[in-house]
Amino acid sequence: MNRRAAMPAGVAGLAAALLMMAALAWRALCPAALPAAPPAAAAAAFSATRALVHAAFLAQAPRPIASDTNARARDYLLEKLRALGLDPQVQTATVSSGGRDGAGNARLTVAVVHNIVLRIRGSAPPRHLPLMLASHYDSLPDAPDAGGAVAALLESLRALGQGAPPANDLIVLIADGEHAGSLGARAFVEQHPWARKVGLVLRFDGAPGQAPLALLDTHGGNGDTVAAWARLDAAPAGSSRGPGGAADPSPLRTLGLASMRFASPAHSVNDSAAMQHGGEAMVALARAFGARPLDTIAAPDRVFFSVPLAGALHYPERIVWRITRVAGVLCLLVCWATLRHGATRIGPLALSGAMAGALVALIVLSAAKPGATYLLAWPLIGVLLATGALHLPQTAALSRHARAAILATGTMPAIALLLPLAAAAWTRPAAPAAPADSITYLADATTWKSYWLDGAGARASTAAPRTGIAFPHIAMLEDDSTPARRQVAFALTSKNAAPTIELRVDGARVLAAHLDGRALATQRGGDWTLTLHGMGERRLHVKLELEGGVSARVHIQESIPGLPADAIPGKRTHAPRGGRTLSTDMLVLR
Repeated sequence: MNRRAAMPAGVAGLAAALLMMAALAWRALCPAALPAAPPAAAAAAFSATRALVHAAFLAQAPRPIASDTNARARDYLLEKLRALGLDPQVQTATVSSGGRDGAGNARLTVAVVHNIVLRIRGSAPPRHLPLMLASHYDSLPDAPDAGGAVAALLESLRALGQGAPPANDLIVLIADGEHAGSLGARAFVEQHPWARKVGLVLRFDGAPGQAPLALLDTHGGNGDTVAAWARLDAAPAGSSRGPGGAADPSPLRTLGLASMRFASPAHSVNDSAAMQHGGEAMVALARAFGARPLDTIAAPDRVFFSVPLAGALHYPERIVWRITRVAGVLCLLVCWATLRHGATRIGPLALSGAMAGALVALIVLSAAKPGATYLLAWPLIGVLLATGALHLPQTAALSRHARAAILATGTMPAIALLLPLAAAAWTRPAAPAAPADSITYLADATTWKSYWLDGAGARASTAAPRTGIAFPHIAMLEDDSTPARRQVAFALTSKNAAPTIELRVDGARVLAAHLDGRALATQRGGDWTLTLHGMGERRLHVKLELEGGVSARVHIQESIPGLPADAIPGKRTHAPRGGRTLSTDMLVLR
């Protein structure tokens, strides 16, 4: 076959390869739409129609910890669970956590949380480890997130109750205080007796975005859990590379031999197809793991990922280094052949350098994060195979169009795996900004005046009217000072029963601190901040031991969702849902 005769075939091959590339790129960037939820479902099947009723109620307003809307959401969930014939309980617990921010300031939190917990007995002997389904019902202060996940969980429990009971017990945790540092989950792990033995934890959290239910990450030996995920009809997307950003801090990771964390996007509260997809996956996973012993659920980890058209793929993590070695051998052979035919030209040198650099990155990734190696291994192998094919005697006489088609075909794995990742990084949503018309009402005890603050927290030029909002009530109990140390004790009461109270100490280092006799962490440097949730109108005893010889200030701020009704002029009765009220005072210790 001469080059002139090969030309038409080469052009056709290149056109076909480019068309395949375009189709694959389109499918990778625009996944197939989910099938519409059926208008009616069998009693034992998940129904998006029923779940969306619960989601609509939960989406009416934000539900931050200790707020009135949080309590109404809890009452609603308890009512619906009891209507299913279940026996939910409320775990009320005081829990604390501490840490440091990026500037080294100590940030502590103490909260009273109200978790909803229930246990459904299975048919297996009690010695079998239970399966746990977990979500949370609180939300951010300015966004009613996670409503879809909780609604899907509620409807899933109804569907699961229609058939024969599972073999394993089923523990359900709908936690409070997730957005206050996973405090509800911490209270369950540290204080609830059911947390002592759990076989597997399936977590369903809210997340921003427009994608369907997704598997964010796994914990523990994920071999069996990943295999079950891949067998689902229309398995939720997911990959073992893990989510971007900070690691998952939830205390629930310490429970059980394994866990899976799914994200339910915010849009599922009004998208029946997304709700149906997520709910069916939730029910299928609960039935699959409820029927098998969980004491041996942990299995060697597997690399897993989703590919357009192919669906969920997975293989043992132990073969990652074998795949890397195959890529290394191919890279050496292809680079040798490339340089042998064009050692003095820039193109072959640049191509060889790029392939060698990708191989080095793959080796580093194989050692540091084997679950993410698929992102480099298969695109690199695809390009190496295509490039190597061009050096075979059989391809020497092909036209440049045919050779370009071979190279284009070798980029298919990169398009399928890397293009969605690049698109997600490019379109990563920014943190939501406060609405332009967001209003904050501030009652400031240091000036005995009230102010309006705009969305950026800047004080408006005109004062706000006085209302029934009370200032923080502070009663000094002790103030003993020496050149080395200063001991200060005071009683603090929120006459507003504020859901959140924040105390911040600056100017002096906190050497010791106690709240109602409970010892709190101290600081090495920077400011010291204590955030309290759900204290109501309790009289709180705060005792601080500060370094002596310096002045200090204790800033106290109460935060209440919404605006005082008697402060809003008639023309502003449409005040935004995200409005809040602050009441502040300050102790100056000279």
